[in-house]
Amino acid sequence: MTRFLQYALVVSCVLTISLAANELYDVLGVPRSASARQIKQAYKQLAKEWHPDKNKDPQATDKFTKINEAYETLSDPEKRANYDKFGYTAAQDQRQRPPPRGFHSFEDFFDGFGPFGFGGRETASMDKFLVTLRHYETKLHPGSHQNPCFVYTYSDFCFNCMRIEPVIFKFMSDLENIGMCVVAVHLRRSPGLASYLRIHNAPSLLAVISGRTTSFKGTHISFEGLKSFMAGLFPSDTLLRIKDDNLDSFLGGWQDNRVRAIFFSHKAEPSLRFMAPAFFFRDRIACGYVHTISPEAQATVRRFNINKHRESLLMWNEAIEPTLASIVMQQLSRSTIDEILDNNKYLALPRLSSQKVFDELCPLQPKLKKARLCVALITKQVKDHEAARTTFRAFASSSSIQSDRVKFVYIYEDVQQNFVKALTKGNETRSWLVVEVVILTRYDQRKLSYEFLEDGWGLDPTVVPESRRQLERRLHEILTGDSLLPLRAVVPEFYNEHMLGLLTRIIYKLTDWYDRIFYYCTSYDGMTLLTGLAAVAFIGTVTYSMNRLAAAEREELRKKRAAARKSQQRPKSCSPDNQTIHLYELRYETFQNFVSEADTGLTITLLVDEHSKEKLMHKFAQIMQPFTRYSALTFAFLQLEYYLDWYRHLLEASLDFTVTLDSINNRNCIGSVLAINGYRKYYYIYHPKRARRWMRKQHGNNITKAVGFGDSDSESSDNEGRVREENVMFEEELLTGLPIWMDRLFDGSVKKVRLSYWPEMSK
Repeated sequence: MTRFLQYALVVSCVLTISLAANELYDVLGVPRSASARQIKQAYKQLAKEWHPDKNKDPQATDKFTKINEAYETLSDPEKRANYDKFGYTAAQDQRQRPPPRGFHSFEDFFDGFGPFGFGGRETASMDKFLVTLRHYETKLHPGSHQNPCFVYTYSDFCFNCMRIEPVIFKFMSDLENIGMCVVAVHLRRSPGLASYLRIHNAPSLLAVISGRTTSFKGTHISFEGLKSFMAGLFPSDTLLRIKDDNLDSFLGGWQDNRVRAIFFSHKAEPSLRFMAPAFFFRDRIACGYVHTISPEAQATVRRFNINKHRESLLMWNEAIEPTLASIVMQQLSRSTIDEILDNNKYLALPRLSSQKVFDELCPLQPKLKKARLCVALITKQVKDHEAARTTFRAFASSSSIQSDRVKFVYIYEDVQQNFVKALTKGNETRSWLVVEVVILTRYDQRKLSYEFLEDGWGLDPTVVPESRRQLERRLHEILTGDSLLPLRAVVPEFYNEHMLGLLTRIIYKLTDWYDRIFYYCTSYDGMTLLTGLAAVAFIGTVTYSMNRLAAAEREELRKKRAAARKSQQRPKSCSPDNQTIHLYELRYETFQNFVSEADTGLTITLLVDEHSKEKLMHKFAQIMQPFTRYSALTFAFLQLEYYLDWYRHLLEASLDFTVTLDSINNRNCIGSVLAINGYRKYYYIYHPKRARRWMRKQHGNNITKAVGFGDSDSESSDNEGRVREENVMFEEELLTGLPIWMDRLFDGSVKKVRLSYWPEMSK
C-alpha cells in the first residue's frame, strides 16, 4: 500500500508540473520550443500593450506583472531550464530551501531511482567519463593507435549496471590516473556514440586499441579480471619478458633504430603503468620487463645492481655501458615514465627511417639565421659501410660541436633512393674510398638547403681524423657565420622502413574485418540475427525476381519490335525489271508503314490534290525513275485536300509552334515534296516557287529558311512571280527544280528538319 501511495504521489507531481510548465509560456503567448529571440519579441509587444500608463484596463497592472515575471524566468537559460523541469513554484522553492527529508527530485527519480534506493554516487560520478561522438571520432579513436581506450556502457533502470558500477568506477579511475583513455557511454544520453560503437545493450564492456574493438567476454566482473582483459589487448611484443638468456640479444637489437628500455619490478605480471607507455613509445623504444624475484633473471638483476624491492627503469642506446638513463622509485608514476622515455627516445646516431622521424629530428626552421642543422651520413646496407657508421657515431658522441642546433643522423641510400637522388646536385665526393656527408636545413615541408662535405667521410680509419676536422670546421663556420647553405632541393617523402609488408597488411586487414563482423553478429541475440538475415534474403530474392522479370519483359519487347520491323519492311520502289516505278499513297492506313514505324530509309512523298494528281504524278515518276535503284527509297504521294491539317501540323512542329499557319492553302502547297526518315524523326522538304512566294508574303523570309528553303529560296524573286498571274497554276513547272534538289539531297547540302515526334494522321 505504501509503494502504491509513492507511485500516486509521483504521478500527481508529474501532472502538476506539466500543467504549471505551460503557464508562463501561455502568458507570453509563445510555444515551449520558442527561441530567446521569439520570447523577447513577445515580451516587448505585450509590455507596450499592457503597460499601466497606456492601458486603462483595471487588470492591466496584474497582467503587466505576470508578463514581467514570465519574461524574467524564460529569458534566463538556467531559470528556464529549472522551470521546465520543476514548474515555476517548484523552481523558486528549489533555490530557497533543500527538498524535504525523504523526498527526491523528479530528475533524481528517473536518473537514479532515488526514493527506491537504486543508483548512487557511482552513477553520478560516471558522468565525468562521458564524451561526445565528435570527440571520440576525431580524438580518441585515432589516438587508440598510441593510447587504448576502455569503454563502459550503462543506462537507466539497469540493475546489472548498478551491481558492477563500484568496481567499474574504481577501475576506470585507476586507468585515468595512469594516463589511459576511459569512456562512459549512456545509452539514452549518447545514442549516436552507442550506435557508432554498435552497442545495444547495457552493461557492455569493451576496449579499442589500434582502431580495433574488442568486447569483454567474461561473465564475472572483478578488478583483476578487468586488468587482465586490458593487459591481454596489447601486442605480445609491447613488453618483452627479459631473462638472463635473452638480455644481450635484446640490448644488441638497436639496429632496428630503437632505443632499449627495461622495467624492473618484483611483481610477476607487468603493471598497466608499464604497458601503456611502452605501447605509446613502441615506434621509437623497444621495452622489456624483468621480474626481479624470478630465478631466471637473477644474473641480470646483479649485473645492473637492481633493488628488488623497488621499481626501476633503465635505458640504453648503441652502447650497453653506460646506461642512457636510469631511475629508481618505490613506485614509478606514469608522468615520470613518460618524461624519461620522451627525453631519451633516440639513439646516439639515429637513422632517418621515415618521414615522421625526419620531421622530429630535422624540423622546419623558418628563421634561417638560427636554423637547426641535420648532418646526415649517407651509407648503404653493406658490411663495408658499417665502419663508417661506427666512426661517425663516435664523432657524434664526442664532437666539440654539441649544440642544440645540430643533429647527427645517417641514411640508407639503397632504401631512400628517391630522397638521396634529389640531393645529387653539387655532389663531387662519390668514390669507393669515402661516403657522403650532407649538411641540410629545412625551410619548407618539401624544400631544403644543403651542401655536401667537400671530401666526404673516409672509410679508411687513417683518413677519419681529417674528415672529423673538416666537418667540425665547416659546422663551426655555418653556426657562427652569416653564410647560408648554397644548394636548394625539393625532396620527396621518406619511405617508411617500418611499414609492414603487403601480405602482412592484407592479413591484418582481413583479421580486422573478421573481428568487426564477429563482434557485430554477437552483439545481437539469435532472433534479431535471424530476422535480419531473413529480411536481407527477402530483399535479395525480390530484387533478383524483379530484375529477372524486367529482363524478360525487355527481351519480349525487343522481340516484338524486331518482328514488327520485319513485318513492316519497306515496300519495293519498282518492278523487278526496273521498268515500272511504284507510287504508294500516304494516308491514314499506310502512315505507320511509311512514317511512324518505318524502317530506316527515306519515303519520297509528293503533295498533290485531285485536280493536279495525274499530271504531277506522271512528272514525278519520270524524275524519280533513276533513283529506283536504291532499295532504301520508297515513293509515295499525299492528297492535301484530305490531310492539309496534318501537313500544317508538321510545318508548325518544325518551327516549335512559334508560327501559326492558319491561312495555309492546299493550292499553294501543291508540288511540294517531303523526303521523310520516319525511323530517325527528320525530313527534307522541296518547295515549288509558288509556295515560296506565298510563305514569304504571309510570314516573311525567316519562315522560309526555318522549314527548309535554304539557298534555293534565291532561285526565284518577287519580280519573276509578278510576271505571271497569281491565280494561274502552271503545273508543268512545279517540279522543275526537283532533279537538282534530289542531287543536293544526296550530297548532303539540303537542310535537315528534325522533329521530336510525328504528328498523327486522322481519318
